[in-house]
Amino acid sequence: MSKTIRNTVLRSLSAVGATREAQYYAELFAAQDAERFALIVIDPRCLKNPLLESLISNLRILSDLGLSPVLLVGALDDDRTSVKFQAQRLAKDMEQASVKPVKLNTASYQLIPEVRQKARQGLITLLEMTERRGSMNLMKIVSELKPNKVIFLQPSGGIRQGDRRLSYVNLDRINESLDLDRLTVGQLRFIALVKDLVTEKANQAVYIIASPLNLLAELFTTKGSGTMLRRGANIKRVESLVKLKKAELKRSIEDSFGRALKPDFLKSDIHRGFIESDYRGGAIFTQLAGLPYLSKFWVTKPAQGEGIARDIWDAMCTDIPAFFWRSRMSNPFNDWYMQSCDGMQISGDWRVFWRGLEAAEIPGAIVAAAAADDDFQAR
Repeated sequence: MSKTIRNTVLRSLSAVGATREAQYYAELFAAQDAERFALIVIDPRCLKNPLLESLISNLRILSDLGLSPVLLVGALDDDRTSVKFQAQRLAKDMEQASVKPVKLNTASYQLIPEVRQKARQGLITLLEMTERRGSMNLMKIVSELKPNKVIFLQPSGGIRQGDRRLSYVNLDRINESLDLDRLTVGQLRFIALVKDLVTEKANQAVYIIASPLNLLAELFTTKGSGTMLRRGANIKRVESLVKLKKAELKRSIEDSFGRALKPDFLKSDIHRGFIESDYRGGAIFTQLAGLPYLSKFWVTKPAQGEGIARDIWDAMCTDIPAFFWRSRMSNPFNDWYMQSCDGMQISGDWRVFWRGLEAAEIPGAIVAAAAADDDFQAR
C-alpha cells in the first residue's frame, strides 16, 4: 500500500475521534503477526443494511491500511444453510467493494496454517462455521490464532443497564458489575460464552461487544464504544519498590511516558504502589504536603484499551480514598481524570486533581503538586 493511501485512510479515522491514537495502533497492529490483529465474530443480524454497509466500509478501510482481520460467520447460528448464505452474501458484498476475501470453512484441512498464510499475504479471511460444535469450534480458533481482540458484532453495540451503556464488565465480579435479571437471554448467553473462553490460561484476548457502526472506534481508540468483557488484572500492592523487577518496571514506565526516568527514581521511598503482575501498568504514590500524592499512573501502550487502568484505579482508590495528582494540559487522559476526580484546578502548566481531600487540604495540595520536581530526565 502506498504511503499516500495510508495517510489518507489515517486522516479519515479522525472521525472516530483520535488521529494520533489511530496512527499509533495502525503501526502497532502492522508490527504484529497479521492473523492476531482481530477475530471479528459476526451476528447474522449485522448482515442487513444499514449495518452491513457500515461493516463493508470499515473492512475497506482496514484493507487499505494493510490490516487483515479474520471474520467468522456461524459461531452464533446452528442453521447450516443460513450460515452458508450469510457467508456467500458477505463475500460478494466485499468483492463489490474491492475487498477480496478468502472464504474457508472451519472444517477445512489445515485451517489455521491457511488462515495465517492468507493474513500474512494481506488478505481478509472469511470463515464459515457450519459445525458450531465441531472440533474447530470458537474456543479452538481463539486458542490457535491467539487474536489480540475478539469482537462480537451485534446490533445492540454493547450491554446496557437502564439507559447507560457499560463500557467494561469484570468477569471476576460479574454480580457486582451487572444486574443479571435485566439482561436479555442473548446477553446472558454471550457472557457465558466469553466466561468459557477466558478459562484457558493461554488465552489473553480481550472480548468486546460492538456494533459495525463503531468498529473503528473499538480498534483505533482506547475509549472504544462497545462493552469490553475480561477478567480483572492481577494487581500487586507494595509498600516499597525493593522487591520489584526494576528493569521491567523502568521499561514499563518509560515506554508509557516516552521519557527516561532520572537514575534515582526507582531507589526512592514510596508511600504505596499498585503494579500489574506482568508490569503492563501501575500506580506509584509518594507523600507530598503530608498527603498521598499519585506520582505515576500508567498503562503500557500495547495494553491500553484492555481495562487495566480501571483495575489499577479501583485497587488504589479502595486502599487510598484520599489523594491528589497532576497532569500536563495536553494529556489525553484528562477527560478520564475529570470523570474520576472530586475537583480540579489549573496551576501553571499543570492540571491538579484531587479526590477525597478535606477542603482545608486542597490549597496546599495544589501548590505542592504544581511545584513538585519532575521525575524524568530533561528532553
